[in-house]
Amino acid sequence: MRILLVNPGIGYYTRAHFNPLGLIAIGSFLTKKCGFEVKLIDRCVQKCNIRKEIDAFRPEFVGVSLMSSRGLKDAVFVSKAAKTRGIPVGWGGGMPSMQPELMLQCEFVDYIMVGEGEYTIRDLLEHVRGERPIEDIDGLVYRKDGRIVRNKAREFADLADFPVTDFSLIDPEKYLRPYFGCEKLMYLYSSKGCPMRCAFCPNPIFNKSRFRKRPNEYVIEEIKYLIANHGLDGVYFSDEMWCMRREDMLDFCRRVKENDLNFHWAIQVRIGQFTKEDFQLMYDCGCRVAFFGIECGSDEIRQKIHKNIDPAKIAPTFDALKEIGITSTASFIIGFPGETAENLRETVKLILSISATLIPINLFSPLPGTELYFEAIRQGKYREPKTLKELSKYVVLETVGQNLSAVPTVDLHVIKSWFEWRSFTKKDAIVGNKPFAFAIGTIKSGLKSITQRGPLFFFVDGFKAFGEFTHVFWYSHAYPGIRKKYGLK
Repeated sequence: MRILLVNPGIGYYTRAHFNPLGLIAIGSFLTKKCGFEVKLIDRCVQKCNIRKEIDAFRPEFVGVSLMSSRGLKDAVFVSKAAKTRGIPVGWGGGMPSMQPELMLQCEFVDYIMVGEGEYTIRDLLEHVRGERPIEDIDGLVYRKDGRIVRNKAREFADLADFPVTDFSLIDPEKYLRPYFGCEKLMYLYSSKGCPMRCAFCPNPIFNKSRFRKRPNEYVIEEIKYLIANHGLDGVYFSDEMWCMRREDMLDFCRRVKENDLNFHWAIQVRIGQFTKEDFQLMYDCGCRVAFFGIECGSDEIRQKIHKNIDPAKIAPTFDALKEIGITSTASFIIGFPGETAENLRETVKLILSISATLIPINLFSPLPGTELYFEAIRQGKYREPKTLKELSKYVVLETVGQNLSAVPTVDLHVIKSWFEWRSFTKKDAIVGNKPFAFAIGTIKSGLKSITQRGPLFFFVDGFKAFGEFTHVFWYSHAYPGIRKKYGLK
């Protein structure tokens, strides 16, 4: 049975696109465990005529992965091309899992796969072949007799049952990117989920706040393959919480040393998760970047969003990383529902007091399925998209589509832009690298993204990138009164 998996195009972007990990994992499962013939098309990096691709491959099923509304338009386009040829279509990924009924408004979609997709798509393909009743497929949402049916939720799988990634499904060269001293870095994953219950995060719904670890030997095998065959010199682990258990971290570091693997790696971890001695060990084994979601500096907001970290450990953690030589990223969100100017000043004060290398500021957007999303709807502060057309205008974390805080929207733009400009122009932005390394790396990454999709995209994306730069420059320089209000010089 031939299966076509598609990662839809998301339009404009100025940073190198990361490999679609979920879709590659599903493709690897279908080929290695189920014996299906799979073709994967990533329309973010691969310029192609999808109609011709479908006609040439002649798939018996088309699966589309949709992570955000930015890919919605192309997902519909691809699905229409398949359905007009009589091919059944299923959608999966973060957005369909959170809003399956809304996704089924698309007439070109037959099935929505909710949550982890490997076993669900396997069972669904058996149904398509007439071997399994649709009612027996857990994790599936579909139409029947004019109504929408949601089957029972699927239990989580043991990640050891899934195979090592089959990189022949993609061209790894399209995803290798310069990043923090690396020239050929790729995103990989070593676990799924996070045990926390942050009110702004979909994890409590999508992963039920469960952490599941892949075997370290699988991850090491993938890294060895990419080093040997593609010159990989860096890995960014996309895990929501890398190595929740300290013994997993120790085992990973031991395997890196035993295999004499020469590469640098980046992780996403939590304040208080590791000690200074742990980070030193990780540095000795190649860790060079650590990302932390701090989110805010206000105790009031921290309690509201269930960000249960010890504020007393924040500054010492970044001081330790700076001393060791690990580039640290402290991520914040501004514009939380009800956030006041005083709350925001507390956040800015915290940001200015820590020695984190990079400090990205995100603008709050209510993500579907999250606690804050439903709270905003109940309070009448946010209107839930009711149609796919409305949803297509919903762009997460990039613009203030609807400011739910108690501060003016312009204040949010000024604060976000001021810190972006500060990071971009910071001479010593990356520990152990050349001056202005962050700016140089950002430009190199953007150029790779803009140029790899052809001349038309080069001019369109280049123009929009210039617009982003102008936006940041303007808001970071043109409002001295607002900067003074929040203690920004």
